[in-house]
Amino acid sequence: MGSAIDWSLDPRLRGVLGKLPLPIKLPTPLQRHSADNAERPLAGKRALLTRMRDDLDLQLALGLLRQGAALLVVESQLPTALAEAVIAAGGRTAAWASDLPQVVASAAARLDRRPLLVIDRLRLPEAGDLAVNDATDRLQQVGQTVCRAPQGSRWILLCDAELGQTPVGRLLAAAALGCMRSVHKELGPSGSTAHRLTLAGAEPQAVVDAVAFLLGPRSAFLTGLDLTLTASRPATASGGPLWNPTPMQGKVALVTGAARGIGAAVALRLAQAGAQVWVNDVAQAEEAGAATVAQLRQIGATAHFVAADCADPRGAAALGQALRRGGQLDLVVHNAGITRDRTLKRLDLLAWRKVLAVDLGSMIEVQRAVQPLMTPGSSAVLMSSVMGIAGNFGQTNYTAAKAAVLELTRLWSEEWQDLDMRANAIAPGFILTEMTAHLPLLNKEMAKQLSSLLQPGLPVDVAELALFLGSAESRALTGQVLRCDGGMALGA
Repeated sequence: MGSAIDWSLDPRLRGVLGKLPLPIKLPTPLQRHSADNAERPLAGKRALLTRMRDDLDLQLALGLLRQGAALLVVESQLPTALAEAVIAAGGRTAAWASDLPQVVASAAARLDRRPLLVIDRLRLPEAGDLAVNDATDRLQQVGQTVCRAPQGSRWILLCDAELGQTPVGRLLAAAALGCMRSVHKELGPSGSTAHRLTLAGAEPQAVVDAVAFLLGPRSAFLTGLDLTLTASRPATASGGPLWNPTPMQGKVALVTGAARGIGAAVALRLAQAGAQVWVNDVAQAEEAGAATVAQLRQIGATAHFVAADCADPRGAAALGQALRRGGQLDLVVHNAGITRDRTLKRLDLLAWRKVLAVDLGSMIEVQRAVQPLMTPGSSAVLMSSVMGIAGNFGQTNYTAAKAAVLELTRLWSEEWQDLDMRANAIAPGFILTEMTAHLPLLNKEMAKQLSSLLQPGLPVDVAELALFLGSAESRALTGQVLRCDGGMALGA
């Protein structure tokens, strides 16, 4: 399940290439999830919270502190009770300053090279007009603070639903989205990221869990996401760390197309998180599938391999019959997919139908077969592609299927609302696998230079996102498309 290292991230080559006048930028190595940061993923980082006025603000502050961040709350109208709670938990408070970038980057702070995690919850303007006001000024000041921060920093913009109820609020939210879309491209070369979250009824702890994921090392390759958090069933309360290293304990997961590559990485990550995993692939991949199952069992997981062609209704039915032995199913990761690349001018009908049947039809057939096993709180993760958003030369069949997957995600999300089930899609970009490692060098370099982070993703990046979407951490997300592409310019 391992993947090769891209040459631009090889420490030995970087030491030499860093001294040469290269025509391209070298990326900043990303700090991903590891055993060292599993318990307190934000340890060794500074955090800045730009608002403290209600329970959500307080929960965000306490969540950052529990995960190990050194917190500073900047608020000009800080209620005494909230200030005392922050300080009692180990945080610091300060009044808002109009020269925030200079305050944060003071002489003492410049010597502190820890990454800066900024949560900026937008508020309605109190002075100014529709275009230029104190809220847009704050947006510039906070954004500039992040852009001057050390490598590996994060910026989360939170937009409350109330912003959409007034013209000035709607313009502010739109301006924030446009600003984030540009800023994440500026931040990318330094390994820093930015996202916007719209709050649409999500309970505070669900917001905290989503924010914590995006601030932490498990989301290192994600940037430029624009997500909406909605009402959900509250998770079990916990007074410990917000993130449980085994959030899938006692859960059962199915991953299709999981004999190798991204699917195998997803299966391994779910097993590490405590899940019982059913690995599926076609009969021709049974040897690789058995090796994947063996690896899962080596770490103490319960794992099974089922050979079945999910694009065939009979194969999907056989898969569903095998899973009935487990009694329940909490997560389906629809990952099976193929390519048959050719320009539409030369593409025959058989190749067109085959890709649509596997990349789209298999999801429908499998979901139909396993739906009776899924219970309230379960979810489906559908694997799409950035190419389903942007299109790609010579891949009309593939992009047609992957674009339809995005709509299928929204359809299922709507249909399952009353069932308390969720559906979300992942749209990977350039991910370094055994298959993509053999692409022409020029193609790979173009893909890297078109992304904000200037580097390919790894299968584990997709796997971490699938784990997040399959666990209660993401309970406020449904019907969403999450790009796992390092901020590619395509379709953005």
